[in-house]
Amino acid sequence: MTYQGATFNNNGGFNNFGPNATFRGPISVGGAAPAVEPGRAEARAEVGVLTVLDTEMRAVDGVLRRMYDYRERRLPHGPLASEAWLPEPTGRRVRVAAVQALRPGTEPAALAYRGLIDEYHPATVLLVGVAGGIGRAVRIGDVVLADQVIAYDARRETRDGALRRGVSQTVSADLGHRLNEFVRAVPADHLRTANGPFRLYRGPIGSGNAVVTDAHSEIRRWLHDFHEKVLAVETESAGVAESFHESLSRDGVRGWLTIRGISDTADAAKGHGHHALAAGHAALVMAMLLPYLYFETA
Repeated sequence: MTYQGATFNNNGGFNNFGPNATFRGPISVGGAAPAVEPGRAEARAEVGVLTVLDTEMRAVDGVLRRMYDYRERRLPHGPLASEAWLPEPTGRRVRVAAVQALRPGTEPAALAYRGLIDEYHPATVLLVGVAGGIGRAVRIGDVVLADQVIAYDARRETRDGALRRGVSQTVSADLGHRLNEFVRAVPADHLRTANGPFRLYRGPIGSGNAVVTDAHSEIRRWLHDFHEKVLAVETESAGVAESFHESLSRDGVRGWLTIRGISDTADAAKGHGHHALAAGHAALVMAMLLPYLYFETA
């Protein structure tokens, strides 16, 4: 089976994308690499990928190494970028470039987003990594496609406690349509790796600089009051969403999307033990989504 003709080589039913996990399923990259389109600007990438943790970058890099013409390049503003090409059935190729933010947090993520845009001018930006699950159904290893980000940092401190002033931003219509196509095609409850099955969810997440490690956290309660279907919390997407919102008219970016593997349940048991598993699953879902992210450019 293939997704829109762009697939990763399947070895005996399993696809190996990197050190963390293997995916049983329809994506493979096979056949001869199509030629680069004449006049294609080498500096451009159709998809830009942001990661934060070393584990996240290793997982994404493992996926890119399975594509065509993988290379690493030191960018002028500092980070080492991973670049590769994914062929499209039309004969075009989707160029993917991934970089790692300097450190966790909304502001470093916003700065990394600007650097990625300035260097590669991508049509789509993906933030790929791990998050803490707070949705009732999500489990460790599941993957969340965040089509809405609720920023929870803004607040007014009062004698009676914090009064939060959340800001919600959704994915663009352009990317939302592609996400609809992807979700229709992917069997959300039949994804499986060598480590076992996992589920794919789509919905809102909370994002802010506060790391949540308490099952009874005021932030968790507030998020569920704001939107009862919030699935996860993390510390970068709000910065990316705000940067996209502020620069939409001049950058030509068609949209952003957050792909988060669930590494913990944002409570006292939070740790690093499942980071590789969650990051590997998020990177696999990223690979499955890439064939849907080609946008015609002038």
